[in-house]
Amino acid sequence: MPRRRPPNDPVTVQFDGQGVVAERGEPVAVALIAAGHLALARSPKFHRPRGPACLRAACDGCLARVDGEPNVMTCRVPAEEGTRIETQNVVGSRDTDLLRTADWFFPEGMNHHELFAGVPGMQRVLQVFARRIAGIGRLPDEAGPPRLATRRGTDALVVGAGASGMAAALELVRRGRRVEVVDDDLVWGGSLRALVGAAAVVWEPLLRAFGEAVAASRLTLRLRTTAAGLYGDDLLVAGPEGVEVVSARTLVLAPGAHDGVIPFEGNDVPGVMSARAAGWLFAHGVTAGQRMVVVTAEGGGPFGEALAQAHGAAQLVRGLPDRVRGSGRVKEARVVDAAGERRWPCDTLVIDAPRAPAYELCAQAGAELAHEPRGYVVRVKEGGRIRPGVLALGEVVGTPLDVARVLEEARRSNDGV
Repeated sequence: MPRRRPPNDPVTVQFDGQGVVAERGEPVAVALIAAGHLALARSPKFHRPRGPACLRAACDGCLARVDGEPNVMTCRVPAEEGTRIETQNVVGSRDTDLLRTADWFFPEGMNHHELFAGVPGMQRVLQVFARRIAGIGRLPDEAGPPRLATRRGTDALVVGAGASGMAAALELVRRGRRVEVVDDDLVWGGSLRALVGAAAVVWEPLLRAFGEAVAASRLTLRLRTTAAGLYGDDLLVAGPEGVEVVSARTLVLAPGAHDGVIPFEGNDVPGVMSARAAGWLFAHGVTAGQRMVVVTAEGGGPFGEALAQAHGAAQLVRGLPDRVRGSGRVKEARVVDAAGERRWPCDTLVIDAPRAPAYELCAQAGAELAHEPRGYVVRVKEGGRIRPGVLALGEVVGTPLDVARVLEEARRSNDGV
């Protein structure tokens, strides 16, 4: 998958001893995909090839050993000169993993809990073997330094630097609040960074305003920082600075949504990815594939259509994928649309399905949840309140990715906080 443009600030990372040119600071997974390395990982039990499907640390398709540390999401590692990436848990080579034979020996599946159960001595042997092939990696090369956990309070804390999180943060700043924003990505902007072409233009004022606020230190932004759990009024936050327990006078939860997943045969083959992930790649100057089919399901959007228009050569289909043929890479997709069942030769299948709200923190805050076909949607009171001092905004409460709706929601939610 060639780059659409050469890196402006090139560095060289090492992938299994081979030099790969990357753009400094871009996700390592993006650099590897751009170099043609799509199957970066193996499934734990059967060692089937796996490739990145989401590029937001929500799948196992980019797991690798990085600088001696196992099980690292390479979509969350910035490329730096000399970064060392190694394929995990293969016997043989990255392309020819001898442990893949487990898939051939057990074509109908394997219940490893009962395999050789009751045979004297064999269960212990099997446990040792299972740990070896289970895809969890060897221990780190060396122990990391201890990191202290601290406790502190703050005025206003926003979780998520996507559209709704940025809008809420700017509105809080406008009202004279001291605002912190945390996000687990390498850059701020969230899903807006996956919108390409004309679809991205309408969001430029919001992105520009937030960037100016960060540059002028009108708010504090912490990237690569995860809001791991909410316990009463205490938010557990983990990032490069360490682990903190933060109590905020106003807590705004804008975690967005998970990519929608459609069940069909072969949906885990490398080359099957979400439209949002393919959009992120395209925004980084990398085309996900040469023969791309973009399938938009009912309730999906806007990433698939935006990508297809910007890509030019991608085939846009409105329907549902039914089957993918391929092993180490997608070769053909069978899609059911208004015209019936059709087969599309392709090397990449991009899926734009309804996204599932990332409701977990909101549920810990005591929010009411309503189950819909796309997932659990958070129900809030007037102004976005879950309870006094805790608000939820954006896709997690069902707000569409629309500029006017997002800005109006931010204004209404800050009344009285």
